[in-house]
Amino acid sequence: METLADIFSLFHQRGGTTAFVYRTGVRCLSFSYLEFHDLSLKMNRWLLSQGIGEGDRVVLWAPNSPWWAVAFWGLMARGAVAVPVDFMSGTDRAETIAELTGAKLVIQSRDKLDRLTGRPSVLVEDLGFLLEAAEPLAISHKPSPDDMAELIYTSGTTGNPKGVILTHRNLVANLLQVNSHIPIVTSDFGFLSLLPLSHMFEQMGGFFTPLYRGASIVYIRTLKPSAIMEALGDEDIYAIIAVPRLLQLLKGSIEREFEAKGLGPLLKGVLKAAEKMPQGMRSILFGPIHRKFGQNFSLFVSGGAPLDPDVFRFWNTLGFKVLEGYGLTECSPVLTANTVERQVPGSVGKPLEGVELKLEEGEIIARGDNIFPGYYGNEEATSGAFVNGWFRTGDLGEFDSDGWLRIKGRSKELIVTGAGVNVYPDEIEAILNRTPGVREACVIGLDRGKGDEVHGVLIPDDSGRPVQEIIDEVNGMLDELHRITSFSVWPEGDFPKTTTLKIRKFQVKERVEQGEGDSGSGRGLDRLANLIATITGVPPEKVTDEALLVTDLGLTSIARLELVNSLEIEYRLDLEDSVIGPQTRVADLREMLRRREKVISRDHFRNWAMGGIALSVRRLLDAVLHGPLVRAFVTLETVGTEHLKADTGPVMFVSNHLSYFDQPTIMSALPQSWRYNTATAVWEEFFFRNFRNMLQRFWKRLAYEYVSVAFTVFPLSQSRGFRRTLRFMGRLVDRGMSILIFPEGERSLDGSLLSFQQGIGVMVRELGIPVVPVKIKGLETVYPRGASWPKRGTVTVVFGQPIHFRGESPAEIVDRARRAVQEL
Repeated sequence: METLADIFSLFHQRGGTTAFVYRTGVRCLSFSYLEFHDLSLKMNRWLLSQGIGEGDRVVLWAPNSPWWAVAFWGLMARGAVAVPVDFMSGTDRAETIAELTGAKLVIQSRDKLDRLTGRPSVLVEDLGFLLEAAEPLAISHKPSPDDMAELIYTSGTTGNPKGVILTHRNLVANLLQVNSHIPIVTSDFGFLSLLPLSHMFEQMGGFFTPLYRGASIVYIRTLKPSAIMEALGDEDIYAIIAVPRLLQLLKGSIEREFEAKGLGPLLKGVLKAAEKMPQGMRSILFGPIHRKFGQNFSLFVSGGAPLDPDVFRFWNTLGFKVLEGYGLTECSPVLTANTVERQVPGSVGKPLEGVELKLEEGEIIARGDNIFPGYYGNEEATSGAFVNGWFRTGDLGEFDSDGWLRIKGRSKELIVTGAGVNVYPDEIEAILNRTPGVREACVIGLDRGKGDEVHGVLIPDDSGRPVQEIIDEVNGMLDELHRITSFSVWPEGDFPKTTTLKIRKFQVKERVEQGEGDSGSGRGLDRLANLIATITGVPPEKVTDEALLVTDLGLTSIARLELVNSLEIEYRLDLEDSVIGPQTRVADLREMLRRREKVISRDHFRNWAMGGIALSVRRLLDAVLHGPLVRAFVTLETVGTEHLKADTGPVMFVSNHLSYFDQPTIMSALPQSWRYNTATAVWEEFFFRNFRNMLQRFWKRLAYEYVSVAFTVFPLSQSRGFRRTLRFMGRLVDRGMSILIFPEGERSLDGSLLSFQQGIGVMVRELGIPVVPVKIKGLETVYPRGASWPKRGTVTVVFGQPIHFRGESPAEIVDRARRAVQEL
């Protein structure tokens, strides 16, 4: 095996085995290896039609998803060069990389509000539609081992990214080295992918390795805590490729959960006792925690930065296996790793087979087939990166007596004080980050004219502990020559970071040197203000902290949904659209983001009413009560049911709204195979908010419980909590159920079609199912709005042809769906 083409040739042999699971936050979609292989060859043909050929550079600026993978392997089949760009990067950086590489195409995402223009591009979300009718192009490029496969611009913690050339030889060499060093991955494994695929650590550990072994990969659209835990609970996850900060965050989440229940001291005591127990006993003792990760969860693989030994011990004591490794993008990327049999706290393990390491003046230098040939278009940087054929990593390290490597820090970040003492910031940061009162900290060197001094930059937690007291405590644990001599408080809720959660220290240092350091100073227009301005379309200067999102900035209900989605992607936290009300200010939203509090809200969904016994009860009620009642007043004429035979479902039935009899009449018109596999959205406010007294509240609640079973309904709010309903609808569709909805939101008085609620467009786009327009005629006279009792009459229900949408905007979907209903 010499090139990525050799790996690609394995995919079609695995047939229906699951390659990818994509959890969009609404739907859960699976792709088999055979489907993935064929889609990649379709991508090959589509790229050919776009004029992409051998050696052409294509920017991949999109979040992790199966479509990212399809695009990547389509590029490999075409012989093009993939240029992955960190999805969290700004437009300026993406444009710079596209310009530097002479990219002929940009594959970007709808989830990025600010996109690249001025060059050929395609949305990754549209690839499914574009490739649907394409024929696979089986004739694919056969690369030589030294051909360029990828061009990755390092994000790093400095301001000068360089384009790393990675050849097929580099990537395949490291893939084989990693799998020889950690030979436990089988086709049974499921990987949860959390780090960006633009990062080589995730690519090698969570992309190439599982695909090489025939394992499956789970992607989640939003990297927020609830989505991660849901994926762990629902999918059979064996491994997570993680960075130390993620392990620290998960550790803090577990500790806070115990403290909230008053069990913090108990957890600490049990952890201390468990340190002396065998691994198997620890797994049993902490069984409730293990169950949250799934029955087959085996290990975390940590890399990207040194792992605090205390964090390692925490997970190890809980009975989890944590393998720490070390490497750089230039090394494809792995150089060393602990082994399954042995993990040493504070050590990144021993070199992989075929990797040579040695120290030169304390700096780690490396040699092997996995080492890149140079930086793209930058001979000066390439020359400076090698010494006598060895790659200079820029990291400082030391070997222990067993030949296992320990990382001391980046040579560029080493602080040399005026007294000539070397200070390693990582070591002080580890102490700061576990000190009470600190949410997060970093340490930089500041030159005040007498050599660098050790400067701490802190983000305090909400305990109110004085920062000077924190610094005094930490300095008490340090040698006098290594102590923090000055500090500042970071004015925002988070440090600027790469997507692997490493702090961009050069940006921190720049702002501290400019005098930013106490809360509230010099913030200017930040990420949040930029997002709000982009989504609402208001001038940026109007996005002040005191501005009301709805009344002052014109945030509509759909824009509110878009804003919350963007915030979850940008800040990786849990929010609900219901947290933004008429009186919510920008400052209120900023505080929610700072505190990162999980929003807990009640819902009224009845999963049990969607199948099994409940559907049997519904059939019985239809036979003895609802059916006879409808027939007593309605002479039913049905048109267009032949359109339903051509579509296997699920679909979204979109109907006009005339009467309380609409739903049972449409259900009577549907064939049985559709009738009892369709759920109906009802107005949540009617049942749970619009009541005048306790008696009305009581009977409406009883009525809801009845109709949940009798008519298979679920609540749809017109004012808030829309995203919870959307997720519930996604679960129904994943189970093969269709959905009936009345998008006018109220009954028409005279039978004329009212305007559609804009949310229908978001629903259709996110659910990805066809729309079947439905027109009811006659119920406006049988049981009109305001009538106290129905009267007999003829009612016609017309079903139109299914409409398949292909990437249209929500507004276009709404307009087309309404016209389809009106024209029936």
